[in-house]
Amino acid sequence: MPFFKLKDMPESLVSPGHSAAYGPTITGKELELGYYAEPKGTGARPHHHPSEQIIMVLAGRLRMRIGEETRDIGPGEVALILGNQEHEQEALEDGTRFVSFKTAAGAQPVDE
Repeated sequence: MPFFKLKDMPESLVSPGHSAAYGPTITGKELELGYYAEPKGTGARPHHHPSEQIIMVLAGRLRMRIGEETRDIGPGEVALILGNQEHEQEALEDGTRFVSFKTAAGAQPVDE
């Protein structure tokens, strides 16, 4: 099926092992697009994956650490995570929503 309505898709946890992000995910053979939310004070613990990832905040604020740099980002701001680069994030506000785009490769928690 080549067309999707985000509001009609299930909102499941993305990566229960290391992330609190939930929402619909569209996964193709090579690419993945997610429309996610995270409750305030939750997020993704340190992890990495072989693919690059782009995260764009739509509402609320995220505190993101990519490598050694930490920054708070809000609506209209974008983070670029290179392949195998350690990163983590925390939602700073209720109602935080973001789009995630990457290849469909799985994440590896840092402590593994």
